[in-house]
Amino acid sequence: MKKSISIAIGLLATVSLSAQATLVSIENCSGTAKNGPAVTCEITNSPANVISPNPNNNKLVAWDEVQNHVLVEDLKVDRVFDPTASFIEDAGNSGYFIKAGTIVSSHYVQWDPNGRGQINASIVLDSQIFAFITSDQNLFDSDDQLALPNINYNDFNLRGIEKKDTTVFDGDSASINWTASSPGDWARLITAYSPAAEAQVSEPVTIALFLSGLIGFVCRRKVTN
Repeated sequence: MKKSISIAIGLLATVSLSAQATLVSIENCSGTAKNGPAVTCEITNSPANVISPNPNNNKLVAWDEVQNHVLVEDLKVDRVFDPTASFIEDAGNSGYFIKAGTIVSSHYVQWDPNGRGQINASIVLDSQIFAFITSDQNLFDSDDQLALPNINYNDFNLRGIEKKDTTVFDGDSASINWTASSPGDWARLITAYSPAAEAQVSEPVTIALFLSGLIGFVCRRKVTN
């Protein structure tokens, strides 16, 4: 009896699930840089802290931030997938707002070459892209709601992308063509509700409930036998 309960508790303590990222992949990664190693692309679960304004690593890095977050105030963004969507409000020449109460997921993208460099890639996510935040001020302002906790985003000037950079939305993917020098190109992708992020939260709870039931079943067997 005691051995059976120990096994169940051990399973509860050690069970782990493969991470399900709302950033699915970065595809067709290619580019050039003036100095240093070859251009690469990476999704990371452990961004640097403090975030450096000038990594000079010839790498496009992306990470998931706050997921399935209900906006507590209007979120100022620079570009949107559909200006006529019911949760989008036109802010005139200065961009758009995603209205408070909308559920969003946030993803941060960093590109910083060693010297001047260019990157092409397709960023694939698990839900519809709503918007792109690319200007310094909007990036700063959105940190409070969307940045990862316990990460110092180290606000600095020229954090947005350059005027000639292009980003093309296509459902749950964004194709980028960016050219940057110091301190690099930085942007925030805003997407819809993320099924993968929800699963990442709910599946451990489901397993915990199952194992708790298993423990209860073993205990009941002890009583009835």
